Amino acid sequence: MSILKKIFFLSLFFLFLSLLFWGIYVISFKKNLPVENNSPIAKNPPASLENPTDKPVAEAKISVVSQESVLSPVLSSDENSIWYYSLSGELKEIDFFGKTTKKLADKKITSLLGAIWSPDKSKALLEIGQNNKTDYLLLFDRPKGQLISLNKNINRASWLASSDRIIYKYFDSKNNHNSLNISNPDGSSWKKLLDLPHDKIIFSQIPLSGLVSFWNNGDAYYPTLFQSISLIGENAKTLSQNYFGADYLWNQSGNRVLVSQSDVEGGTKMQLGVMNYNGGEYKNLGLPTFVSKCFWSKDNETVYCALPGNIPDNSILPNDYKLGKFTTTDTFWKINITTGEKTRLLETKDISNSFDASNFFANADESLIFFVNKKDGKLYKITL
Repeated sequence: MSILKKIFFLSLFFLFLSLLFWGIYVISFKKNLPVENNSPIAKNPPASLENPTDKPVAEAKISVVSQESVLSPVLSSDENSIWYYSLSGELKEIDFFGKTTKKLADKKITSLLGAIWSPDKSKALLEIGQNNKTDYLLLFDRPKGQLISLNKNINRASWLASSDRIIYKYFDSKNNHNSLNISNPDGSSWKKLLDLPHDKIIFSQIPLSGLVSFWNNGDAYYPTLFQSISLIGENAKTLSQNYFGADYLWNQSGNRVLVSQSDVEGGTKMQLGVMNYNGGEYKNLGLPTFVSKCFWSKDNETVYCALPGNIPDNSILPNDYKLGKFTTTDTFWKINITTGEKTRLLETKDISNSFDASNFFANADESLIFFVNKKDGKLYKITL
């Protein structure tokens, strides 16, 4: 065999060996490669690589609901949204999260100070005036879309539980005296309950009873006379007369009433307590706040309140607060009136804004508490 043939066969042999080893290597490598999974689930990135901004953000425990100032917000008739008047006098509806707002009536009410809704939300007494002073009332019939002017001598009114009668204060300009009366919502078919010795008066039907309670507007320098009378004008009774600057709020069963008052005549501190329906069994709840910053739970045992802070030294209470001489910085509490146990609704870290809370109410299952912040006029909610 020639030398060229030997070189050719030797080269061919080495080529064969190279191809053999290359084939063995490729086969072994492919066995160790991961198999691609074409399913949609497999194509998703691992959780550790997801964008953290894509994760749902927990809702704040306290948050703004309305983007505008509101007047007299109230739970709607179906209890699934909130009605309120804007400062321009438009009636609007807003959902609990503040995402959707719509008008409920076309007519704007000028010089509107507030609205007092009937229990069934079919009607409202609209307070018309200037500089926070009510000059007269309009009756708004929502289903009919009607507005009816009440007698100009009626400037304070409240609803009875039936929604078809009102309680009101009437000023007799001829004889220069005031009286407490009941009538149809438009002021017709009226009946006088009694003459009043003073002009500044607050009144409210005692729930689940045929009685009306009334008291002179709280002033730290004068004792508050807290009384009741039947809806037929009989059996007038004094419930309490020993507190200065007092204000009252009945629970929904009418068997207890919340009371806030000055600690002493002309006092600089407030005291919150509770009494029975006869004005007895007074109990100090140990939370120095105003009744206007509280509301009763449906269980008639729990009270939710805002506790005011940053009250200027030597302020006369409640006078200076009512006159708007200062605003407060509130924290939020729950009180069991039987045990006296007090629980914070929000920790300090959960409150990023400053609130002077008023106009409290809750949704149907009391999982949300709503209030108006007097500092900006907007509606806020607390998620329990």
